[in-house]
Amino acid sequence: MLNVLIAEDNVPASVHLSNTINTSNVRCIGILNNGTKVYEKMKELNPDVLLLDLKMPGKNGINILQEIQNDKELNTKVFIYSGEMEYIAVARKYSCVDKFYYKTTPAEQISKELEEVSNNLYHDNTENRIIEILLKLGFAYTLRGTRFLNDCILYSVVNNEDKINNIYEEIAKSTSENVNTIKSNINTAISNMWKFTDKVKTRKILRLGEHEKPSAKIIISMVKYYIEK
Repeated sequence: MLNVLIAEDNVPASVHLSNTINTSNVRCIGILNNGTKVYEKMKELNPDVLLLDLKMPGKNGINILQEIQNDKELNTKVFIYSGEMEYIAVARKYSCVDKFYYKTTPAEQISKELEEVSNNLYHDNTENRIIEILLKLGFAYTLRGTRFLNDCILYSVVNNEDKINNIYEEIAKSTSENVNTIKSNINTAISNMWKFTDKVKTRKILRLGEHEKPSAKIIISMVKYYIEK
């Protein structure tokens, strides 16, 4: 879920934006029609995206950008939503700004691009979690097979695909590699992991039986389980 905070002094415009961007993947977590408390609210809510008008009562958007720029703990993406060309020219100097929209930009277009940001954020978070689990198991990312396995798990999670042959085929298409090459590299990475890993810990993570050895299918299935639970 992508959390969006809207700072826009035009009440009807802010409500329309909020209603348009609210989807199953994106939600508006607040609307501020005065600039005075925007930075304070950002610190409180930690939104993924701030839709910021640059000309507002109380405190204008340029002042708010300065506060954001000086705060190294904030990771919020700032999307400017303004019709003031002179303000926009100044705002372009701030590295904390990711996108610029004019007041004439349809809310539907902004909604579509926020959906894309949500998807990218989901992919990034999922991949980071996959890497964390594979490293915990003892996989070495210097091996191509580990990176192929990473891709297989990500595809399985994102597309809810559990049939391993279908996963292999899709990864082969996206990497322009032969399916057998992918399988071989993954098996090499698994053998390398199994040789050096703490087998007691790994069996517990992968829920392996006492005499069972890890396979690509088991690893993909279990990592997906941990990510989705």
